[in-house]
Amino acid sequence: MAIQKFGTVAFGTVAIVLHWAIAALIVIAVASGLITAGAKEIDLSRATLVVHQSFGLIIFTLAVVRITWRLTHPAPPLPPTTTLQQRWAATVTHGSLYLLTFFMPLAGYTGLAARGRVISLFGVFELPQGEFRDFDLARTAQEVHVSLQYVLYALVAAHVIAALYHQFVIRDGLLWRMWFRNGPAQTSSQG
Repeated sequence: MAIQKFGTVAFGTVAIVLHWAIAALIVIAVASGLITAGAKEIDLSRATLVVHQSFGLIIFTLAVVRITWRLTHPAPPLPPTTTLQQRWAATVTHGSLYLLTFFMPLAGYTGLAARGRVISLFGVFELPQGEFRDFDLARTAQEVHVSLQYVLYALVAAHVIAALYHQFVIRDGLLWRMWFRNGPAQTSSQG
């Protein structure tokens, strides 16, 4: 169930939890990926790669859940003061972020699997792997995975800046759409 805060209808609890969980996991995945790439010790590189892969798998799973949830639970309406350009930018940014949380882990998995590498969830559960090896596919998938990180950084920055702009400059309460139910609120039937 969604709520209304400061005249803005908020997302429901499921959408909010998925949003913030994926955001936190992305921070951990990026940090572990950067440590892996810069590690000079092989043991540190291997350990952080397992962390990076594991959080990537979780992000992928949550992205599938979130995209499914979003398709079955429309977003609450934007504040009426939102301009057409802002609506377009929000649609493009959100759609791109949804796609990135799906395709980045998929590209990372493909890059490793096509090399014949074992991919595990924290070393406890291994993903099924085909018997094929395709080093050209592995290289291309890895290049896509690495290149998309910069797109992700730009989109996350744009997303955060826009949310803060709406909250502190326009003051239309937009930031409350994706926040937990603290403060003044009215229940709404929006998803």
